[in-house]
Amino acid sequence: MVDSVVTFLLNNVTRLLVEESKLLRGVKDQVELLQRELRTINAFLQNTERSEPTNIIVKEEVSQIRDVAYDAEDVIDTFIVKATIHTRRIVFGKVIHYWDQASTLHDIAQNIERINNFIKGINDRRSRYEPYPIEKAESGEVAEAEEILHRRRRSVEEDHVVGFSHDTEALVKQLVEGGSQPDVIPIIGMGGLGKTTLARKIYNNNRVKNHFDVRGWVYVSQKYRIKELLIDFLKAVRPTSKLMILKDELRQELFQKLEAAPIKDKLNQLELFKILEDMKEKDDKEFKELLFKELNLIKDSELQRIKEETDSELQRIKEEKDSELQRIKEKKEKDSELLKQIRGIEKIYKKNCKDLQDFTEDELKKGLSRCLQGRRYLLVLDDIWDNRVWDEVSTAFPDKLKGSRILITSRNKEVAVHAASPHIRPHELPFLNEEESWELFSKKVFREATCPPDLETLGREIVKSCDGLPLAIVVLGGLLANKEKSNRIWMKWAGHVNSYLTEDRSHCIDILALSYNHLPRRLKPCFLYCGIYPEDFEIPVRQLIQLWIAERFIPQIRDRNVEDDAEDYLEELIDRSLIQVATRRADGGVKTCRIHDLLRDLCIKESEEQKFLEVRSNVNLSDSSISKSRRFSIQCATRIDISSDPYRYPSCSRSLLCFGDDKILYDKCYLKWLCEMFKLVRVVNLGNMGTFSSISKKIEKLILLRYLRIQTGELGVMPASICNLLNLETLDMRNSKIKCLPNEVWRLQKLKHLYLGGPTSLPRTNTKALPNLQVLTGMAINEDTESLLAKARFPNVKKLGLHSRWTEPTLLSSLHPLPHLQTLKINGLNHLPRQESLHLTLTKITLLCKNLTLTVLTVLGSLTELRILKIRGENMLEKELNCDVSSFRQLEVFKVANLKFMHWNLGRGAMPKLRHLVIDNCNFLNMLPKELWSLTDLRDVEVLYPSEDLAEKLRQLRMKSECKLQVYPPLGASN
Repeated sequence: MVDSVVTFLLNNVTRLLVEESKLLRGVKDQVELLQRELRTINAFLQNTERSEPTNIIVKEEVSQIRDVAYDAEDVIDTFIVKATIHTRRIVFGKVIHYWDQASTLHDIAQNIERINNFIKGINDRRSRYEPYPIEKAESGEVAEAEEILHRRRRSVEEDHVVGFSHDTEALVKQLVEGGSQPDVIPIIGMGGLGKTTLARKIYNNNRVKNHFDVRGWVYVSQKYRIKELLIDFLKAVRPTSKLMILKDELRQELFQKLEAAPIKDKLNQLELFKILEDMKEKDDKEFKELLFKELNLIKDSELQRIKEETDSELQRIKEEKDSELQRIKEKKEKDSELLKQIRGIEKIYKKNCKDLQDFTEDELKKGLSRCLQGRRYLLVLDDIWDNRVWDEVSTAFPDKLKGSRILITSRNKEVAVHAASPHIRPHELPFLNEEESWELFSKKVFREATCPPDLETLGREIVKSCDGLPLAIVVLGGLLANKEKSNRIWMKWAGHVNSYLTEDRSHCIDILALSYNHLPRRLKPCFLYCGIYPEDFEIPVRQLIQLWIAERFIPQIRDRNVEDDAEDYLEELIDRSLIQVATRRADGGVKTCRIHDLLRDLCIKESEEQKFLEVRSNVNLSDSSISKSRRFSIQCATRIDISSDPYRYPSCSRSLLCFGDDKILYDKCYLKWLCEMFKLVRVVNLGNMGTFSSISKKIEKLILLRYLRIQTGELGVMPASICNLLNLETLDMRNSKIKCLPNEVWRLQKLKHLYLGGPTSLPRTNTKALPNLQVLTGMAINEDTESLLAKARFPNVKKLGLHSRWTEPTLLSSLHPLPHLQTLKINGLNHLPRQESLHLTLTKITLLCKNLTLTVLTVLGSLTELRILKIRGENMLEKELNCDVSSFRQLEVFKVANLKFMHWNLGRGAMPKLRHLVIDNCNFLNMLPKELWSLTDLRDVEVLYPSEDLAEKLRQLRMKSECKLQVYPPLGASN
């Protein structure tokens, strides 16, 4: 398996050479040669993508290519930094500037030449030490290693059956009680969740076995071969002794003979083949047995006729010798056209292939179809990875209305949805709960015995580390089953379970790594990057996407929105069961996600091998070894102090993310060290480590910085030095207290996301703008703000967050010059202007206000594109919440919190598309409008902390089956 990080890196360096061609024009020849060499190496890597993953030569070459690509990236980035710093110099330093530039160009020319020579050396060594193509590497050994791994996976997954009772019941019901049409039912989930175990339990269920005429189970590997799968299916559905298919040309010859006289007449007399076309669909073995049964009868009859004629002849020529009689008999048999045809049919079957491997894929498909024809069958495709597998083999499954079923297991939701019948949703397998996890662990460790009481508390703590993953629990149980069952031994494992599980890759990590190995190259860096977060960390998806983009994992494709492409990448990783959804946004998108601890360990191990990223924690923070990793994640529960020994963190690092105690205060010395040591950094995320008292001016040295997240104390003005970071795309200071931004902020022309804690004022300008800004939050509402909005200084902003300390009657009239605005959040406004003041393209509005007048609903209800509305307040100036007739025509999500209204009036035709309703802590409301329950799209109603009257009415309410009501505290509890 070729190092995906290397291919990403090569593409990145090639892109850099193109983007910075103007700066590098002084070394044009060397740059063009480097580009050609990089393209050649990339082609070589793509050529070897399917080579043996353990091939030592390939691994060493990839390692060398990685190092040289990193080296090339360092040379280019260092030059860009120096060139940018030179352009900032004042007139006084111009002479020095020109001398430095010439010197720098000379240095970069030498460095590029050195890199080109190194690449040439790699090519020379490859041709010297590889007399045979890599593609011809021991394919048998690779297949054998893969089969051993998959056998281990199946044995682990099927070791013990715990839980699954509800899943089994639901799936068995789908299999045996569905309609007569053939249905495809997928089971999906992360590797190691027990999909195979569940499928096997269902497959062996007595009710299932009695319901189907034919059952067959086939395991699908990542490196599948369609012919092998078809042969496996044939062997699964028919015993070997009864398995036979006839080659296409021989079948054609056979039916031509059967259509010819006199054999056709004889067969028609027996009334067996009156409709020969129907017989063509029969199973070849069954057809042969029926055919030869009748042919033998015909043959015996014909031989009897010949014998009788011979006996009659004997009477006439008694004096003839026996030899003459035999000659006459043989001549009559030879002259019999009927026997000629029968012998011809027998020869056809003798000419048929003896080995299934000798048949073509098409012949095997037709043979399998004939084996299943007319029968109710159950087929299981275990561990299917690719849509193409299903597209290839599904054509062999007859679709007669016999109630047949196909059960598939997969880690990939896209594959499951592709194969599933249109009316069937894939069955998503959940993780085990605490009790099920403990039961499985106990069965594995103690077998038939029970856990001693003094070990149970510690054992439960240990098994919690597996996060409900059956694979991890079974492997952990197997390891502890062979250890002394004592508190002393088990204490060693507490808190270090993942370390023990990953120590031997063959037990656990390699099984999970199957999912990683099958990822497209474009997704691998995105997945590995998730290892940069701490264990059990709930990852904010928007932040993750911005980091991916800043790292250039997501390529810009023509005029497509790169954020949309990044969301597609995330959804694909979720569909492949590598990332889990933690929470969702109101519009259904993923808000936060998480990664299982074992998959996180896989990310870290793979990343360390590829020098992609490295995690330092309290355990290895003081490690004196010098790392060459490009990204660092520092994770400490206490104060992070790494500036005391800076040389452990090389200057080539491109990303630094810190996670620690967010209550700690850091001085500017920490930032000063960072700016000195990480001059080529592109990503700095310090938002999870604490507060900085101030920001060092030296931050302007981080020329290449694209993403900065930092938390500061109260600042009058944001330091202007940040505005010298001209490559900055995301500036996240949402937890900082900044009163205003400097005039230099208009220099940040590449800025896409600006998060401020607010209320923060922006400086006025008559000519400048931020054309790429898409997200702006925390902006104070004042005359300056209204002027900037009215003059379209943020022409492409999509999300806007405003803070108001008083009523601004003309506030929203200034939003008209923002044609792309979709999301608006206002904190502190207590009334809205007329309808025409609001932009008609708004799809989401959030109001966090005091003294709110609910007449705002009249204004908001007229917005034709509004889909999400959230209102949170403290005081109430009106007792009724009125939604006018036919208002909120597109609204899908409505949330109100802390409002003290008593009545809600829902006009006829209002909110016809409402899906999700949340009433939170509105403890004066005593009834929901009856019109609410007639909304056909309504699916979820959440009522949190209702009044006693409302709780009682909800208790008596009978909900329609498609709508779910959630009340907290639960209706049985005291309100």
